Amino acid sequence: MGDYFKKYLKRAAKRRILHFLVTNPYFWLIAGFLILISLAVIVTLGIFGAAYGDSTVSANAETAKSIVSSLNPPVISSDKMEEQFFLPWAIPYALQLYAKNWDDTLDKDMIVNITKDLNPVFTYFDYDEVTQVWESIKDKNGNWQTKYYEIRTPRKYISRVSTYSGIYELHYQVQFTENHTETEKYKKYTKTFFLVKTGIDFYPDWTRLDAAIAKYAYIDTRTNNFNVQEYTVKGGQIIKPFDGDYPVTSPFGMREDPKNSGSREFHTGVDFGVPEGTPIKAAADGVIVLAGEYGGYGKAVVIRHANGLSTVYGHLSEIKVKEGEEVNQGKIIGLSGSTGRSTGPHLHFEIRKGGQSVNPLLYLSGTVMLSDGTVYYVSDLDRKMLLETAASFMENKENIEWLLDSSDYSMGEGVPPWQKYDVKPGEIPNELIPVFKTAGEKYGIPWTVLAAIAYRESSFNPNAVGPYLPDYNTSAVGMMQFLPETFSEYGVDGNGDGIISPFEPADAVYTAAHYLSTNYNLYKKKGYSDLDALRKAIWHYNHAWWYVDQVMSIAEKYKEKY
Repeated sequence: MGDYFKKYLKRAAKRRILHFLVTNPYFWLIAGFLILISLAVIVTLGIFGAAYGDSTVSANAETAKSIVSSLNPPVISSDKMEEQFFLPWAIPYALQLYAKNWDDTLDKDMIVNITKDLNPVFTYFDYDEVTQVWESIKDKNGNWQTKYYEIRTPRKYISRVSTYSGIYELHYQVQFTENHTETEKYKKYTKTFFLVKTGIDFYPDWTRLDAAIAKYAYIDTRTNNFNVQEYTVKGGQIIKPFDGDYPVTSPFGMREDPKNSGSREFHTGVDFGVPEGTPIKAAADGVIVLAGEYGGYGKAVVIRHANGLSTVYGHLSEIKVKEGEEVNQGKIIGLSGSTGRSTGPHLHFEIRKGGQSVNPLLYLSGTVMLSDGTVYYVSDLDRKMLLETAASFMENKENIEWLLDSSDYSMGEGVPPWQKYDVKPGEIPNELIPVFKTAGEKYGIPWTVLAAIAYRESSFNPNAVGPYLPDYNTSAVGMMQFLPETFSEYGVDGNGDGIISPFEPADAVYTAAHYLSTNYNLYKKKGYSDLDALRKAIWHYNHAWWYVDQVMSIAEKYKEKY
């Protein structure tokens, strides 16, 4: 990336110097100022360009990638969804560099330990896929003899994933298929019930990443790179987070989704039927690491305890603590309510150990005790810097390098890059071609552009979960890699099943077409040509002109082929 920007600055400098020489009497004063800025830019590129050009860093990155990949958790789910949540290899590498004050020496043991600390933790549930069979045979007297039996096929699915950036909760729905076979003397009817994933909820949670940064970049080195507060907390038995005796309205484990009839989900905590406004207390000593809106949990509080344990208090109506505050067992942290993904007033109480949900009733009954120890809380950590460094390591250099020769093209000036680049995109799945075509026709967007975005974003993978995006504090999901806010605003039920999900290919494609069409029409009204309005619409999809040129180039190839 450094070489790209240096070439760009060199070309830009030639144009601007000629302009100043001819028109500006204060050329040397301004030139001196520009030289100072250029020196600062060169220093910056010298630092961050190393991630792309320095042979030592590049070699170490490949080694780190190999180490992290070798430690990926096993894939045991029936739909192999684990692969969508594997830890990005650059996270441990960037943290190792940060912990070693950016020393190029690779610490393989630290990479291994960081990876083990940050690897995704999966919660599974078992489901028997049942095929009901009615089989009839006509006997010699012409009467049908029918027998019924069931075939059970064990399946395993992921209900919850704890990652370095947060918690993913997967939702499923029971569906069935029917099959009829009939001849003169034989009839067979089967009905198979199976699970289909209907959506994923994501809740940002930096507990594990912050703990790893504190452990490797502060606790092990004592370099004081950032402010870490240390709290010594007591152990012992936890208490109910409220006074009085209220019933459990929903236990820990698999249940039917209360918001979507017929859907199944893993309930990660225990719901207590407390009335709205009931004071909610800290179940044990700890430090507040979250106090505010928390996705489907609504207003929530998360308390960190010793040894990787944390408690979650969801659907509150009011919060009475703030992040970074040390609390003792019994302190009132908020009032119960029904905020977030809730059907009525109650308290959702959850316990996580190492990022994985465990049954709270084991702790409330005294079967399992909390241990004492030290809790680390990071108040001013520049997490974004670490994540963006990791993202820079994972960027494909070709995304920049293939544009160098024609990088002056912009909005109609010069030679269109998509007519020049030698792009070899992947095959479009046959079942998706009519989806792209109908969505494109409906919204007035070339269908090959929609296909190009799908290839560029996920290689046509409907279950893709992208890397964490620091600017948006979330991940992009689905084949078209939508952010939740964008999908919520532009979402379209592309397949007409009554559910709008970014993980459903037709919904994702129609939503992308809707989003592109909205921006395309906006720029057409401003007087842009058809081509430039389309390019601006694609630019809105991913704010980079090299991305626009890639999509246009891939679309051109698809147009030639299909």
